[in-house]
Amino acid sequence: MHSEQKPIYLCRNSKEAFKLSQHFNSKEKVMALNDFINNLFKKHPNINMQYRVLNGIEEKLLWESSIKQYKKSSFDLSNIESLSETASQANRLIDQFLIGENTLKSEEHSEEHAFFNAWRLIFKKYCSDKKIITFNSLIKIAIEHITNKDISIDYPIHFVNFGFRTPIEESFIGACKTQIDVTFFEEPKIEPYIESRIFLNEEHECVQVVEWCKKQIELNKKILIVTPQLDQIIDRLTSLLDKTFHPKSFTPSLSQEKRIYQFSLNTPLFHLSIIYLNIMLIELSARGFFNIKELKNILSHNGWSDNQELCLRYRLINQLERKRRGNVSVHELIEILESTEGLNDLIPSLKKHLDQIQVSHHQWKKKRTPSAWIKTFDEYLKSIQSSLLSPKDLYEEGIYEAWNKITETLSSLDNLLDEISIQDMLVTLQYYLKKTTHHHQHEGNFKIDILGFHETTYEIYDATWIMNLNEHNWPAPHQYNPFIPIKIQHDCHINTHEKRHLHATNILDKFTHTSALVTLSYAKKMGEEEIFPSPILYTFISSKPHEDMNFNYKKNTFNQDVIEYIEDNTSIKITVEQTVKSGIKLLEAQSICPAWAFYEFRLGAKQLEDDDEENLTTRLRGNLFHKTLEEFWMEYKSSFLVSALSKNELLNKIKDIAHKNISTEKKKYPRILPEIFNIEEMRLIHYLENWIQYELKRGDFEVKETEKNIPVHLGYLNFNIKIDRIDEVNKNTIVIDYKSGATKTLNEWFLNAYGELQMPFYALYASDKPIDAITIGIINTPKPQWIGIGRDIGLLKGIKDASCSSQYQSWDELLGFWKCRISDAVKSYEMGDATVRFAREKDMAYCHVKSILRLPERTLQYEQNKQ
Repeated sequence: MHSEQKPIYLCRNSKEAFKLSQHFNSKEKVMALNDFINNLFKKHPNINMQYRVLNGIEEKLLWESSIKQYKKSSFDLSNIESLSETASQANRLIDQFLIGENTLKSEEHSEEHAFFNAWRLIFKKYCSDKKIITFNSLIKIAIEHITNKDISIDYPIHFVNFGFRTPIEESFIGACKTQIDVTFFEEPKIEPYIESRIFLNEEHECVQVVEWCKKQIELNKKILIVTPQLDQIIDRLTSLLDKTFHPKSFTPSLSQEKRIYQFSLNTPLFHLSIIYLNIMLIELSARGFFNIKELKNILSHNGWSDNQELCLRYRLINQLERKRRGNVSVHELIEILESTEGLNDLIPSLKKHLDQIQVSHHQWKKKRTPSAWIKTFDEYLKSIQSSLLSPKDLYEEGIYEAWNKITETLSSLDNLLDEISIQDMLVTLQYYLKKTTHHHQHEGNFKIDILGFHETTYEIYDATWIMNLNEHNWPAPHQYNPFIPIKIQHDCHINTHEKRHLHATNILDKFTHTSALVTLSYAKKMGEEEIFPSPILYTFISSKPHEDMNFNYKKNTFNQDVIEYIEDNTSIKITVEQTVKSGIKLLEAQSICPAWAFYEFRLGAKQLEDDDEENLTTRLRGNLFHKTLEEFWMEYKSSFLVSALSKNELLNKIKDIAHKNISTEKKKYPRILPEIFNIEEMRLIHYLENWIQYELKRGDFEVKETEKNIPVHLGYLNFNIKIDRIDEVNKNTIVIDYKSGATKTLNEWFLNAYGELQMPFYALYASDKPIDAITIGIINTPKPQWIGIGRDIGLLKGIKDASCSSQYQSWDELLGFWKCRISDAVKSYEMGDATVRFAREKDMAYCHVKSILRLPERTLQYEQNKQ
């Protein structure tokens, strides 16, 4: 043993190591675990370490490549980032808990587990071929060398914050014990006086915490605030603290002034204004266009081009808003600048830099290596005078250094990636900027420290407040990793309920010993819903909590004596015929809430929406489904004709129709990338082939009508409805409607006393002859299905008869109910009923005029009338 040597303090990561080093004097040696192990190998050059340790972004990219390479996977790869992160986490757990390959294989009972094991084999081969390893693999190698005495350790180790250890950490500590003395460092604890408080809601709790801060600071106390919800409340807490202690910070020129508080949760680089601007500038050149809102943000930012021209740029923004909507290309922006009288000469720098953006857009078409892209970005940002590359103070220098570290890391990816497109490079850059945080260190001492529950502090405070201690916040909800069998996770004690509860208790206990006076608090409500304290709290509360329900913050107080309530729930009656658009939607809105129908359909109030000219909308996707099916069934009008086709003939016919319709839409939307349309075409073909094969299982049927327009006259209202399809089965008529989006239940579509009226309309008005059934075909789902109701359940699998509801005895009785519903809605609309009245607020999810219905005022008025 080497007990005479000065010990080293070993932390799990560099952030904890930095915090502990600040707590100690410079004589104490503090290291992060990864730095410690790397140093061991450097001190023993005789050990031939062939492998380099993966950094976070490299590991993510390798997992993405592994998942994409496995061709048999049926996973939806549109969210590859989330999929790769979950797989990477599963791989780390397997290494940390020393789960063997045989164990994994023996419990491989699901498709997810089989896919993950296949991806993992590809990932391991990548690592082997490129001579790289994960950090957990490095620990395994270090354990072997330390145990075999190939590596010697010369000083005792104090392990810091290793109270809960994984099996691989236990093995590493055990290996170290064979050579040196090992102890576990514990920070000093203060015996506290604990009081508990309950507040009306989380906003009330936040306000009271800041009031407490104000009183403590007046007494010159150093205080600590701790919360398990730091990332959720950071904006609200920052605003309240600034209003209380730094009101001048709301002046833009003073927004970076020093604060008396600091957060442990650092800001992701991506969200820093100057970084985000530069990402937008790179993306503008990559895409060649942006929408009006994004262009306004770029043009009005002083972080690029000549900021002396900033005021004059607003003239260009004004011209832009007057002449264009939706997306605007850089070429069009330059044309607007040149055509605006006198403006071109007044802002020459902007013109020059827009020209450079346009040139770069054409030059960036070819793929390059990551290092070549980083060099290109650097030259590009210099050419358009980005202030990121010319820092003016310590704050900006810190951001520039952080940017440089990231670009250096990305430049090192050449050995992992071949040449990649600008789009892939941007995705990689943005991912890393979102995962990397930046914290600007101000000089001087802070009076208030604000920590999350997974942080560590080594200081002693005068007072501590631990907030947000509700059951949904702490212990944090746990989800099993879907790629590791649950039995293995249970057997290996990976985050079991007991383990999480003990861990959560120990963390709370740690923070309760940071000062002599500790306050624990939680809220009673979230909105109108009652919420409950964390079960862990009961261990720490010894007396009855103090309840504070008196909360009027940000609430308007009215003099009730002078408020005049006016009934304005009736409009002028409709007494002449009129043609209306969206007739079914109008009557559905009238049925749900009369005021909705009045404002949206009678007054024409609409929600303002930005044009989306660069993506496929849900409506466009649905139209493609309907158009392709219409053309198919117009040619093949019966199950007999379709079943005569071979499987290849059927597929080729679907491909031909889908390709023709996709090609037509491509011409209408030139700004949507062709690749997006190509993906949609493959998706369309896949789902329609499944759907038509599913239909052939029905038995014999004949398609009588497709996309049939039918005029409807109800009272004074005239409108049209369009029926997707009308089939005949054994002389029975069935109305079919396709749904390519999310669907609802049988009750919601057909049996509600309010809301959906589309299918009831079809049942009553689709044909002069009686309709025998109505049904919805659910298309874009792995398992197609029918949801319907009719006279006879034998007409189609999935159809129910009217007796499935206890309210109706027959199909004819149900038709009568629908007719009454529609008649009541028509009469209500014609009478001018505009009452704010609804049964359930969730039925108004698609109401575009909800903001002007004055729901809170109406609720208050009803309450007053009841008194």
